[in-house]
Amino acid sequence: MSLGYRPLCYFWIADFQDGTSLPQFDPETGKENKADPDWLPSKPNHLLIHKAKIWKEKRIVRFGWYPFSSKMAEKIIKATEQIVLPTHNSPHIIRLKNGQKVVVYRTNAINFSLCGGISRGETVYVLGKVGEKVLRIREDGSVE
Repeated sequence: MSLGYRPLCYFWIADFQDGTSLPQFDPETGKENKADPDWLPSKPNHLLIHKAKIWKEKRIVRFGWYPFSSKMAEKIIKATEQIVLPTHNSPHIIRLKNGQKVVVYRTNAINFSLCGGISRGETVYVLGKVGEKVLRIREDGSVE
């Protein structure tokens, strides 16, 4: 039986100017943090208006894709039933100056075979700054 999705190899963490951070998954519970600012790779099913105002006032100073540890992967699988893969990949991090905006999302790369089928699918993690070169990080940690 197929999962119907690619297991995640990286999760994001946003660090803000006020010294706070927001990880995609809570390291204690494994539950996914959801909010609605435009820069988040995944959005919630319902917008929480009072939270949207808080996010607009925060400025990101650092953003990164981080690999899952075995312990964190276990917590996430238990809490969300979403399959994530622990790896020894290096994290990929950028720093932002005042006024710079982050470009961050996940996408899928698919190669088609000559027979008409899909020969390979992979999640690619994109990271960069608006107006600058962006990194395309493969599941194995290599950068395109």
